[in-house]
Amino acid sequence: MSCGILLSSIPDDMKIIQNLLLRYFEYLFRDTSTLTYKTPQWMMGHNPQAVLLDYGCGQGLFTMEMAKQLGTLQAVGIELNDLMASQAQSNGVKTLRADLNHPLPFKNNSVHVITAFNVLEHLVETEMFIQEIYRLLIPGGYVIIDTPNLASWHNIAALLAGLQPFSGPNISSMTESDVPIVRRMHRRAHGIPEEGEYYQTSEPERHRHLVVVAYRSLIKAIKRAGLSIDTAIGYGYYPFPPPVARLLSRIDPYHSHHMVIKASKPSGINE
Repeated sequence: MSCGILLSSIPDDMKIIQNLLLRYFEYLFRDTSTLTYKTPQWMMGHNPQAVLLDYGCGQGLFTMEMAKQLGTLQAVGIELNDLMASQAQSNGVKTLRADLNHPLPFKNNSVHVITAFNVLEHLVETEMFIQEIYRLLIPGGYVIIDTPNLASWHNIAALLAGLQPFSGPNISSMTESDVPIVRRMHRRAHGIPEEGEYYQTSEPERHRHLVVVAYRSLIKAIKRAGLSIDTAIGYGYYPFPPPVARLLSRIDPYHSHHMVIKASKPSGINE
C-alpha cells in the first residue's frame, strides 16, 4: 500500500473516531441529564398547599411534572424567552416572562418550593439570584438548584489544554465551543446544523453559559445568603461510563459534571 493511499484514508478514519466519541459523550450526557431531572422524585415531599416557582421553565413540561410530584395546582413558571413562555402557557402552566438577573414581583415569604434546573449558568447576577430565592421562600421552604460544575475534571482538562472549559463560561456560545465535539453535541441537541457558523438572532440566552461556578463555591454562596444545605450531590464523571461515574460522583461530587443542591430557609424566620 502506497503512502498516498495511507494519507488519503486518514480523514475518513478520523471521522469515524470522532463520530464514535460524539455518540459516546452524548450517551454520557443523556445519563447525567436523566439522573439530574429525576432528583425531584426523591427530594420533594408531597404538599398540595405548596406554591411552586420553576425558574427557566422552558415549555413547562418539567414544571408540570414537579407540580404533580408535589400534588399542587399552584405552579408558576418563570421564562425569559417569548416563544418558550408562550409554549408553557399553552401547555397549561401559568407563566411569567421575567429576567432572573433582577428581583421578581412576588412578596417576601410567599413561595414554598423553587426549582432552578440549568438556569444559574445563564445568569450574570449570581449572588442576587440566590438572595432573591431566600427572600421569596417561606421559613421552612426550599430550593433545588441544578447547574454544571466548573470544577469537573473535564473542565479542568480543557483549561490545562489552554481552552475554555467545556461547560463554559463561553466567549460567544456553546454553538461555537473551542472543542468540536462539544460544539457538535450542543448543536445536535438543539437541531442546529453541525457545521458552519451559527448566528444567534432570537434566543441567545439558551446557548451561552455566562457564569459557571464550582461545587464548593456554590455551597458557600448559598450558605452566605442564609440558606441551609439539606442535600448536595453530583452526577456525571467524565469520561467514565455511567456505572463507574455514579460511584465516583458519590465519592467525589466536587469534580462531577453536574451538581444538584437542595437548600432550605430556616424555620422561625420572619422578615
